Amino acid sequence: MIKLVLADMDNTLIPFGQTNASERTLKAIHACLDTGVAFGPASGRSLAEAAGFLHDDAAYQTAVLVNGQQVYLRGKLLREVTLNEGALRHAEELLHARAHCALLIYRPDGACDWVGDDPENLGDFTFNAMHNGSVRHKTLPSYPVVKAGVVAMLPREDELALQAELADACPELDFPNTAPQWFDVIPHGWSKVRGIEVLEQELGLTSDEICVFGDASNDLAMFAHVTHSCAVANATPEATAAARWHIGASADDGVAIALEQIAEAARITQETGIDTLPAFMHSA
Repeated sequence: MIKLVLADMDNTLIPFGQTNASERTLKAIHACLDTGVAFGPASGRSLAEAAGFLHDDAAYQTAVLVNGQQVYLRGKLLREVTLNEGALRHAEELLHARAHCALLIYRPDGACDWVGDDPENLGDFTFNAMHNGSVRHKTLPSYPVVKAGVVAMLPREDELALQAELADACPELDFPNTAPQWFDVIPHGWSKVRGIEVLEQELGLTSDEICVFGDASNDLAMFAHVTHSCAVANATPEATAAARWHIGASADDGVAIALEQIAEAARITQETGIDTLPAFMHSA
């Protein structure tokens, strides 16, 4: 029986550009919770951002956030890992005067401080990455940073070249390209799996009791870690190939439908004592 569900947010649980989860998604989350199946986002987003998107604290009381750097269980913070300040300063030096680029660091309330090019040269990502408020600086302020990101409004070839340049200049950090013209900034070698392992230990779960949903490169490690990995129809080719199961697109409430099926399978399992798989797991 599935006992824990973790879902990436952007372009998985919530279509990219949409500001909150659908009503069907929230109802499906509660259907899982009502049958004893724990649910949480597994995202590069922070707690403040998860709260803004989900509008229902029950939906993110358990969560793997900032690519595993923050882990919550029933509202209790179990882990928080900050980024290396020296490495962030190296990234800042590299990006400070770079055209069409910016480095963002986030405060606990979801607002960000940033350095980089003029906002009009950063395109639509100015809103998407800074929607909780932002302050532009000549030099970034100093405080413990859990979440950071890079806007790179560049042609794809130049975007990838910048990613390689950042990795070379800041070996303590990784820069996964989790959305077009955007890099997450995470500790080197880190992934959402680090957060999943914390929840596995706390809840006493095995990998076949967890189902994860995702769409992109920062979901591949967790796909490899659990038995029940699932890609939405709009996932990247790499994520689609890596997933065991496949569902509808984010824009079509694909995860919500799958959550409904997980809740129903849990109900049947509890009533009959026979372990029942959700409908979307009946075929590869």
